[in-house]
Amino acid sequence: MTHGFGTPSVALATTPTVISTFFSHLFARNKRKSQSKKSLKEGGPGGGPENQLSYEEGLKVIRRFLEFASHHGVEEVQGFTAMWVPTPHWVRRETVTIPDANIRAAEDILAKHLSTYGPEGEQGGGLKLIGGDKWWRVRGRTLEGEWIEMQKDYLKRKATATSRSSSTQPATQLSSAQNGGYGDYWKYLPKRAGTTGSDSVKDNTGADVLQDRVILYIHGGAFFFSSLETHRYQVQRHARKAGARAFSPAYRLAPQYPFPCGLLDSLASYLYLIDPPVGAHDPILPTNIIFMGDSAGGGMVISLLVLIREMGLPMPAGASLISPWVDLTHSMPSIGGWDGGDFIPSSGFHYKPSCAWPPLTGDGITITMPDGTEQHFDEQIQMYCPNKLLTHPLVSPVNLGSLGGLCPLLIVGGGGELLRDEIIYLAHKAASPTTYPPSSLTLSQYPDQARMVNKYNPTKVHLQIYEGCCHVVPTLSWTRSSKYMYRACANFNIWAFTAAQKAVERRLHHEISHHSLRDKHASRQNSTNNTSTVASSLSGSRATSTIDLNQPIIGTTAASAANREELDLGDLESEASSDSDESTSTYQDGDEGVPVEDQGPSKGVVTVSGKEPLFGPNNIVSERISTHGRVRPFEPIESIPALDPKLREHIGQIHGGGAIQKWLTKRAEWDEKYSKELKKWREIKFNDRQQAEKYGYLTRELQGDAPPLCSLAGIYDEDLARQVGRSVDEPTGKQSGVVGMWMKMGAKADKEHAGGDNLGEIKQNVESEIKQEQIRRASVSAGAAQRQGLVDEPGVIPEHEVVNR
Repeated sequence: MTHGFGTPSVALATTPTVISTFFSHLFARNKRKSQSKKSLKEGGPGGGPENQLSYEEGLKVIRRFLEFASHHGVEEVQGFTAMWVPTPHWVRRETVTIPDANIRAAEDILAKHLSTYGPEGEQGGGLKLIGGDKWWRVRGRTLEGEWIEMQKDYLKRKATATSRSSSTQPATQLSSAQNGGYGDYWKYLPKRAGTTGSDSVKDNTGADVLQDRVILYIHGGAFFFSSLETHRYQVQRHARKAGARAFSPAYRLAPQYPFPCGLLDSLASYLYLIDPPVGAHDPILPTNIIFMGDSAGGGMVISLLVLIREMGLPMPAGASLISPWVDLTHSMPSIGGWDGGDFIPSSGFHYKPSCAWPPLTGDGITITMPDGTEQHFDEQIQMYCPNKLLTHPLVSPVNLGSLGGLCPLLIVGGGGELLRDEIIYLAHKAASPTTYPPSSLTLSQYPDQARMVNKYNPTKVHLQIYEGCCHVVPTLSWTRSSKYMYRACANFNIWAFTAAQKAVERRLHHEISHHSLRDKHASRQNSTNNTSTVASSLSGSRATSTIDLNQPIIGTTAASAANREELDLGDLESEASSDSDESTSTYQDGDEGVPVEDQGPSKGVVTVSGKEPLFGPNNIVSERISTHGRVRPFEPIESIPALDPKLREHIGQIHGGGAIQKWLTKRAEWDEKYSKELKKWREIKFNDRQQAEKYGYLTRELQGDAPPLCSLAGIYDEDLARQVGRSVDEPTGKQSGVVGMWMKMGAKADKEHAGGDNLGEIKQNVESEIKQEQIRRASVSAGAAQRQGLVDEPGVIPEHEVVNR
């Protein structure tokens, strides 16, 4: 019997797991620890996380939750993970609507890009592969996103921005030579940053944040579940540690809105940041933006970066990817190997048949089985897209012709997760595009990708694999390994923000010098323009200075300059100091209490210094991270299973053995177990599809399209469509106690840096800090405050500014 799906039933299902794990942890510690350290050759992760009770309980609770959820309809899972979770008082959340203008622009850009894929790509026939040009534009609700940042940081920025509202920065024209006519969205750099920094706002290195910093975060959830509610506790920590604010879109979820719906919404969100409507926020300089994503969101970030590269859009400063899912064909060895270190079901995701899943059979793919026979699979395997699109390069980015020419990447993953091979392969493919081209079969399916292989320079990549860790370990935010992963992301993000800022300053200075010399020669004047004169000149001219942001902005000079930046490490925020099970992050070889496997040789400990080893003779820095944060070099390439040359023709294609066999076995079991429900919904969907093909799909305006069988747009009956889409288009507004408790556990470190026990206290403390800063500056120099554009009185923060919207 299947029980309901809500806070009580989930708690009832997972509580026994917590209790049993506690006792098993006590009685079988040594045995489990030994098993977790099985070598890669033995099918293990090549190391193991320290035997933390909190880690093991968290891992098993998620695993039990996913098993419990599989006995319910997919829309029940979607509804549960979309339930409202209260926002802590120290976090500011503002929900906004992405304007139609940004969505329309994104639609045009994406349609043009999608048309280039496949055998008919040169003739613009790529849209046929995905079912047409219209259905993926259909949406059941407005596209929303939310701004997330620490209340204290928001208040400091707001006070500083208000006091400097009269000052402006020079407008600088961006190159639009390669942008394909879409230059209106990035043609000019903003005259001033939307949240110009304050010396009172600091990142996790203790350094002052003097420029706007924005993280565009694309959440994960296998493309079909989770939400901003489930990920806010992770996003807020990334923002806090980088001294940034984050923007995260509530993109449309599969299977109701399959590929390319989520990619479209992510692109529209980026355009919203750099070209907002009047009254929303000042345009954000692309080089002040860093992309982040976990799991499916990480894979979507890679696809978005390639889309940006190909369409000549401005490239962000960098991107941090956490356990990116980039091979939906499940072609890599680890996906079919040892699964004891992960919570992802090795047999895939299966759910009780319902109105939303599974779809009718069709849109299949023919697979060669281990015995040499061919078998056609019409049952849709992944919810993100029909089987025939699993090899599409934007669905499975391992099949892209090249991952070169992108902004610097940080790619982190777990040594115990099933996706570890594709994560490692992705990093090396980006850093060495010509060494890891698509397979010959992929190139025959997508000949358009062949011209990409040798086109772009290598991408700079920092790869870190956290030994024995599960998929997206920051989900377990209270554990030791997750804290080091957060620090790695913070360190990279701070470095990328700083390096990008220095790159822009350097190029702008070069342009100013160039134009100054030209103007001197033209006017035969001996005087030299000073900064204010140049700024005035630039502000009044639309074509005075040009910076091409179509290419990655960070070069060797800017990267080195960022690494030389003096940082106040004395102000480093340590999440470890408050946790009884966490040791200091200054281990030396032979330290008492450090496991033998965590002792040398090593390259130090993961910390937040704002420095990156990326820009040297190599394009990739590959590291393994122990459970105590010790950094070790990766083994030689020839010893890495994911990079075995024999796999080259295997990668990115569905094969009859391994993972697909597990999926088929589980699917057959579920079809038999829920045969009654399966028969009922297939009859309903079959009849509806016949009506849709005869009289028109959902909007009755999709002539010429063939929407995927799982899509909401492909339904005829409006009442059925409403039922199918309710879980993703009509949030219930109910509060999730289980997710709220999980988020509270994960947000402990952020609470310690809240700045006050309530909003009023945070406001008072911020105003006091501003006043103290002004007094300090005044004591150094009576005129310092005026020269830096600050007012005499501390910024007074209106009461309405501290209330969550």
